[in-house]
Amino acid sequence: MRVFLIDDSSLVHAGLVDVLRGYPDLTLVGSARDGPTALEATLDSTVDVLVINTACRSIDVVHLMHQAVHYSGAGVSRMLLLTNDANDPVHAEADKLGAGGVVLAWEEPEFLVSAIRLVSGGYRINVPDRGEPDRAPPRRQSVRHSALDLLTLRERQVLKLLARGMKNSEIAGELVVSESTVKTHVQNLLVKLGLRNRASAVAVAYELGITRAERAG
Repeated sequence: MRVFLIDDSSLVHAGLVDVLRGYPDLTLVGSARDGPTALEATLDSTVDVLVINTACRSIDVVHLMHQAVHYSGAGVSRMLLLTNDANDPVHAEADKLGAGGVVLAWEEPEFLVSAIRLVSGGYRINVPDRGEPDRAPPRRQSVRHSALDLLTLRERQVLKLLARGMKNSEIAGELVVSESTVKTHVQNLLVKLGLRNRASAVAVAYELGITRAERAG
């Protein structure tokens, strides 16, 4: 996957570059520290995901998203916003315009990498709404939470590791089981959750906050 960074902070940029270098399926193809260069990147159809730091001082991220929509609808869908504020109003605008999603800056590197892979595959990543904790969840989430009750403990563990971007062989090593056993668990959890593939399972894991629950407990 070809990744492009839009960020004018040298420190954050260096950290992101270091993270991306650790994953052979991700290739950093460029970076932008100004608006014109950033817009040019959104119009480049060879770029799979644009990781954008919403704290940029020299780039108006909202304006950039609107420009991307105006010039190329596909450009904004490849944008993955990195933010320090879970309640940043930029999130609502990103959602309205169809951006690829939002990742909180304090998440683990594996979370960002999985989000990049999902956005590249056409999925969207949304940050949990911290401002309205009592709001009723959508029916789709309620149904999936009920389906999660059908998963065995091992299947839940496999789902969490899938969300971290692990391959079957890596999951097998983590859980000390055979790779064929992992494949069976993956197939079973897909059937129980009514999903078609691994990418869908990862999307559901993030949607329901399964990875956060794992780190908290």
